[in-house]
Amino acid sequence: MLPIEPDGPLERAQQFMDALLHTSAPDTSMPLYGETAPSVFQLLSDVKALASMVLNYSIRRDFSPWCPPEVANRLDNYRATPVPRSQRRSQRADRHSTYAPTDAAAIAVGVTAAMRILQAGDVRGVGDAARWLTDRVAASGRAPYPASYTHWGGGLSPALTAALRCSREHHLLPLARLRHRTPTGVVKPPCDTTTRAKAMPVGLWPAWALRLTPYTPGGLPTKARAAELLSVACLMVGSRTSITAAIRALGGTVIAHAVSDLLATLTSRSDCTGVLRVLTLLADHLDDHGSPIDYARRRAVFGSRSTFIDARQWQTLQKRLRSNSECSPLHAQRWLFHTLTGTPPHLANPAIATATGPQRAQYQRFCWRILPAEHQLLQQTAQQLLVKEGIDEPLTWTPELPGNSFDGLALPGPDPDSLMPEQLHQLVPRGDFSIAQLAKRLGTTTAHARYLLAQHPVDWSPPRYCQTQATTERVIQWKTWYEEAGLSMDVIADRAQVSRAAVRIALSKHGVAIRRSGGRPAYDHRLPEILHRRQELRQSFSRISADIGLSATTIRNMLDRHKRSPPRRLTRP
Repeated sequence: MLPIEPDGPLERAQQFMDALLHTSAPDTSMPLYGETAPSVFQLLSDVKALASMVLNYSIRRDFSPWCPPEVANRLDNYRATPVPRSQRRSQRADRHSTYAPTDAAAIAVGVTAAMRILQAGDVRGVGDAARWLTDRVAASGRAPYPASYTHWGGGLSPALTAALRCSREHHLLPLARLRHRTPTGVVKPPCDTTTRAKAMPVGLWPAWALRLTPYTPGGLPTKARAAELLSVACLMVGSRTSITAAIRALGGTVIAHAVSDLLATLTSRSDCTGVLRVLTLLADHLDDHGSPIDYARRRAVFGSRSTFIDARQWQTLQKRLRSNSECSPLHAQRWLFHTLTGTPPHLANPAIATATGPQRAQYQRFCWRILPAEHQLLQQTAQQLLVKEGIDEPLTWTPELPGNSFDGLALPGPDPDSLMPEQLHQLVPRGDFSIAQLAKRLGTTTAHARYLLAQHPVDWSPPRYCQTQATTERVIQWKTWYEEAGLSMDVIADRAQVSRAAVRIALSKHGVAIRRSGGRPAYDHRLPEILHRRQELRQSFSRISADIGLSATTIRNMLDRHKRSPPRRLTRP
């Protein structure tokens, strides 16, 4: 019998096992297993699995820091002894893992090493503590693929399985890391790909696509259709299905190789080390909380449509707001398809799809050059379409993760909320402008500037047209004054407190025939009524102004003109 150190690692492990086996209600709570403590049977199964790995694959220096030399010598002698033929139960008969060790030193070292690993902390902590052991398994020639851990010692708990997967994270392909959730170490069963696909758009939500897409130094995405590739990657988290099946579930058209190529790029760049973790967190958020939007239903309802908004309605708004408006409503149709379905417009009905590169570039420009009034009309139209189809859902939605989820993570894109809309509105110049120059003024990337302009439209129109847009709702009244009351544009401008040019442009865009200037004042036909009220009733200018709807200054100017040159065919009552 060999003495062991009092209160040393071996004795503490022995005390824990004695309490586990001889106490009616043993304390099995450990950070690894979370809030729910495992059963005694499950804990013993985990200890057995780890101990068998220690006995078969460890070397002496792995446990020499805490194991007495005499015990280590006994273990070496035990492992050097061949397994008796009577105890061989499998092809791996030379392994000391198919039966209980007959030497107390072997049991002590195996159980102590297993307990040191299990008590190392949460899933990530246990994975770090077990890395030396899984490295030994890999060095022996047996590939410790995450799915093969159940072969050691029977069934492992989900928590220990996740920890062992995390221990091999840096040796797994990116796709395997997503499948086994190693970036977060979350203990979850495999997901139902079809269920999650209903809660996801074909192209990842714009805010997350901005933050997770890697870009070249020139400001272009490293991979074409990166938002679609990221969406497929998010769908692969915790899933056993193939990439092709995941693409088909989303309704996309990217190829499987492109998804693997993007994941390889993410793991090779130092500024993308946190992308896989964020994709896993997004997938877990959808699994836990779902989505208020059923994207699969929207794709089925709106996916084949070619008309979403009346062409005349859009063209009328364009003529009112823009000096060089486009007559075609194609971009408006594409915007509505993209917003309603979450699917990029190149997958829309062929009648409106962006089939070529220039068309895609033009649509992208349309999205960030959109004016507030246009954006409002498109949103109202989209909401009406949802109501018409009986869909009670928000128009758009983006999953939100806790702020501390990104602590210490390296992500390629900027935080979409790092700039406030007020800052954007202050820095956007009037008239035409360069997106690159705007991004430089904002201190961000061009992709971020485009995203901000698309989400928070800015009225960048030249001053004259900007003023016209602000008076759009009042043009109907101006038209009545000009055509029915006969007021001049000067009088209307004075009453509305705008410039004469704004009145003229607004009336012209509403189809009003502008009278020729230089003739008789348009308000002369009201002069008899004014003279009657002034002379017969002795009313003041302010009283007359309130009664007939003309300003006191206008009335005074009319009377002065009448004194100098009375109009023809003018008679007093």
